[in-house]
Amino acid sequence: AIGPEAENSAVIAKMLRVMMLAPFLLCLSGWLRRAPQQSPRQGIAFPWFALGFIGVALFNSLHLLPAAWVADINQAANLLLAMAMAALGLTTRFGALRQAGVKPLLLGLMVFVWLIVGGG
Repeated sequence: AIGPEAENSAVIAKMLRVMMLAPFLLCLSGWLRRAPQQSPRQGIAFPWFALGFIGVALFNSLHLLPAAWVADINQAANLLLAMAMAALGLTTRFGALRQAGVKPLLLGLMVFVWLIVGGG
């Protein structure tokens, strides 16, 4: 809505955040592993999915797959994301919302308004 320059900047900023997530998780895992634990048997799980994320990103950067395959994979990813969001919604129990009280709902409303106003 603002213009192509703003769109390009936003996409680059978002991609940089996503790209830095895997290295951050790996560093955090190493740091937590060195920190003293509450119990000696309690360990920190290594975030293996972060290595998978890096591997898929590197593979995608090589452009080895045909464009039609990439389009199909992106379409399947969108469908799976929609299914995951629907599953989250289906597991919501109104009794649990009522038990949590009004404060979490107000916080959610404030974040929603913040994102709408900030996005606008």
